[in-house]
Amino acid sequence: MSAPAAIIVIVVALIILFAVFNHPAPEAIQPSVQVPEPPPVDERQISDMYKGLSPLGIVAVFPPLLEDRQQGVRVVAVVKDTPAARAGLKPGDFIATFDQKYLVSPDALTYLLARVEPKKTYQMQVTRSGKTMKLPVTGITPLPPEERVKF
Repeated sequence: MSAPAAIIVIVVALIILFAVFNHPAPEAIQPSVQVPEPPPVDERQISDMYKGLSPLGIVAVFPPLLEDRQQGVRVVAVVKDTPAARAGLKPGDFIATFDQKYLVSPDALTYLLARVEPKKTYQMQVTRSGKTMKLPVTGITPLPPEERVKF
């Protein structure tokens, strides 16, 4: 095959490939049925789902963003009338330390809470809206061993 014929074959192949793979995307498919909102979850259900953190009375997550992870564990919810609520912890707070131990995940907090003394006061270093503060928390009752999160 001569050079000009090879060039023509390559150009035709490129045009065909471009035509095949460059078609417009179909319009987004709209569901014909509206997806209902999830039902509300009450505080009791939240504490049951996260038994490892229920002695403190919070739901906490490990933030997905690296800059948030460096601040600690993010508090998602605070259950009323719990040690965390009495200490002044609020959703959106970051708990950096508990009992002077840095938290690298919610599991680390669960691990520390499993070993608390019921009437002892513990210090939490918390970041709220960029401001760091220390919150004392008292009255944490550890879960019985059969309900603790296993590591």
